Amino acid sequence: MKILQVTNKVPFPPRDGGAIASLTLARELTKAGHDVVVLAMNTPKHFVDPEDPSLRPKEKIQWEIVPVNTQIRLKKLISNLLFSKLPYNAVRFRSNDFRLKLLSLLSENKFDFIILENLYTGLYLNDIRSHTDTPVVLRAHNIEHEIWARTAKSSKGIKRLYLSILARRIRRFELSLVNRYDALVPITERDAEHFREFGNTRPCHVMPTGKDLTEQSMDDPIYRDVTVAHLGALDWLPNQQGILWFIRQVWPIVRREIPGIEFHLAGRNAPGLFAAGVSAPGVVFHGEVADAGAFIREHTIFIVPLFSGSGMRIKLLDYLSAGKATVTTTIGAEGIPVKNKKETFIADQPEEFANLIITLAQNAGLRRETGTNAMLFIKNNFDNKLLTNRLVEFLKTIDTRS
Repeated sequence: MKILQVTNKVPFPPRDGGAIASLTLARELTKAGHDVVVLAMNTPKHFVDPEDPSLRPKEKIQWEIVPVNTQIRLKKLISNLLFSKLPYNAVRFRSNDFRLKLLSLLSENKFDFIILENLYTGLYLNDIRSHTDTPVVLRAHNIEHEIWARTAKSSKGIKRLYLSILARRIRRFELSLVNRYDALVPITERDAEHFREFGNTRPCHVMPTGKDLTEQSMDDPIYRDVTVAHLGALDWLPNQQGILWFIRQVWPIVRREIPGIEFHLAGRNAPGLFAAGVSAPGVVFHGEVADAGAFIREHTIFIVPLFSGSGMRIKLLDYLSAGKATVTTTIGAEGIPVKNKKETFIADQPEEFANLIITLAQNAGLRRETGTNAMLFIKNNFDNKLLTNRLVEFLKTIDTRS
């Protein structure tokens, strides 16, 4: 098959959940023998040098990269708030250059499928429909409005008011796309249920982002000093809120019980105020790290303290597949059917969260048992090759636009 994959960010290098999900799919489809063309927006937030060969994946994927300026502009934000019903998050991804490149690809190629990655590529559905009958698949990475509704709930004042308005507008935009695609591929079963509640009647296939299991091995030697760590996109508001909650409310409890223990925090694009806010005894801030895999191997216990967001936490998959003991919140584990106290540990209150970390830090046997369970869980549920084969079989059932 020949497949056009449309994304709202360049997915390499894969430094956040959305990029990992998009690049993994492109790679696995290519490995399975399909021709993949990726049309990607090169935005300021996720900018990459498309001419740098060291960044490009080795697979034979055709990359079409278009610069799109998505920077937030106060005047446009206020104008959008007052005079538009569309969410500002969506309209920032409107680009005539991107539209023209999309239409050029459609006129020059005969694709078997068009996969729209993420909600905001749905802005171009009318253009696609007016130029081709190729079946369109919406790959929903999350329930977007849920992220902002949850973030609004944990915010205050004017910020809370604005985010609440934004969440309602994003929900309307999500609803406006329902059944305009030919097939739906949500990333979790929970998200699929949301789309059923929205009224989806199109064929639906749940495809989580998986792991290349050949790369995984557990590494937790008992002679190493125990550390706690987190690796994630630090320009993402739910991550910022969760980390600050952990440092302010959980970490002091851990340090009282284990005075010398360290918390290692890594991630890209941390705003200055956030970076200053994570300064605390025992906290080591690394910023962006060159090798995420090496960072995960170097540390002992990983945390995913999320109270907002949607979809699935791909970093949690990374920790589990590496055999790391993890402590997360209920929302942090959403979309990944882990069993509490078997493959991971779940807590939403500061003292309970802290006590789980203390227990794991003091019990190497429990860490190893949990890590072994986690790796087996990933092997049985998130093998990339198996997930891609299932998707291809699903696509074969989508022959024409109805």
